[in-house]
Amino acid sequence: MRRLPLLLTLTMTVILQLCPGTLLAATTQASNPAPKPAVVGSAVGGTEAINGAVAGVLIAALGEQFGGRPVSIMLDRVSVQPASIRDRAVSGEGRARIDGDQDWIGFRFSTLYDVTFNSAAYPDITLGGVASGERDIPNDTALVRELDDRVVERLGQEFSGQVVRLQLDRITTVEAGSRYLRINANGIADFGAEGTSPARIEALYDRRGKAWLRVNYELGPGAGLQTLGALAGG
Repeated sequence: MRRLPLLLTLTMTVILQLCPGTLLAATTQASNPAPKPAVVGSAVGGTEAINGAVAGVLIAALGEQFGGRPVSIMLDRVSVQPASIRDRAVSGEGRARIDGDQDWIGFRFSTLYDVTFNSAAYPDITLGGVASGERDIPNDTALVRELDDRVVERLGQEFSGQVVRLQLDRITTVEAGSRYLRINANGIADFGAEGTSPARIEALYDRRGKAWLRVNYELGPGAGLQTLGALAGG
């Protein structure tokens, strides 16, 4: 199982209140090692050790995916199921806040927890569909086109020498608070003579900063989401 190095290119500070059922928000700072006072949130399910290890990999993964921006999280629900003698399958829901903004973005997650080493694997994270206050809005044609161009550019880099076209449908735009737009799309990636593949895109756009904070894509049924790290900064 892949394990996430907690020391990336950013300095991470995770603060946990180790009393039953309560988890303090975890914060990562890109340059300042002293986080702001954290907010207490209820984490239903999971032991203190599991909650702490999972919070650590979530805050590191989200910080990495958001281009090193400061991120705070709160875990609202944690479910733990046996996966093997050594591993536990951990899933749940939480909220993330970027750059100290007042808006929280809901997310779902899943990971594997190793009981022997008290460590968690790199998590799968899906934004949206959890926090209250989200609402569907009409798609912005210009943003959808820009998103399409970014994914095509990354696919062209990954599959060198091949011309790739995206045919997106079932595009949805959700307003997450007053600042962020969450755009999800499904469609087909066309590789010409090489064939086609189902494609799924998840993106988060910062309207205030006019920047893409997270652009992920998935090719083929069951494939893992790939993060466009080089383009995440907008």
